[in-house]
Amino acid sequence: MRNVLIAFDGSASAHRALQYVIDFAKEHKASLEVHVLNVQQEPVMFGEYVTVEMIDQMTQGFLSKGSEIVKEASNYVESAGLSCKTHVMLGNVPEKVRETVTQLGCDTVVMGTRGLGSLKGLLLGSVATQVIHEVPVPVVLVK
Repeated sequence: MRNVLIAFDGSASAHRALQYVIDFAKEHKASLEVHVLNVQQEPVMFGEYVTVEMIDQMTQGFLSKGSEIVKEASNYVESAGLSCKTHVMLGNVPEKVRETVTQLGCDTVVMGTRGLGSLKGLLLGSVATQVIHEVPVPVVLVK
């Protein structure tokens, strides 16, 4: 684990994933390249009265929210003495994680699990499960 992508949504389990990477780096005296990624779902609009300006405003709002989320994560990682780069994207989470892993040459993905419960997770599939199937590198799930 040298070039790590942390898929971060701001949840408690995502914070534990950050802490896992920090603890790993300290325990193994590892010099890690840490990337924190937040993926926001693209706006879905229904109806006939949707303007380009409305879509642009929603898109900017999502990107702004994502930037706040990764800034929080970055501050936490950097306060532990690790350097960190942040990334915010719009789209499907598993696809964007795969694209980012490929583009940045990451060798590991670390992410939290939210725990939908066995029935709901079975029916819908979790984002974590989808990421595992999408990316070509090991995925560490932190509960």
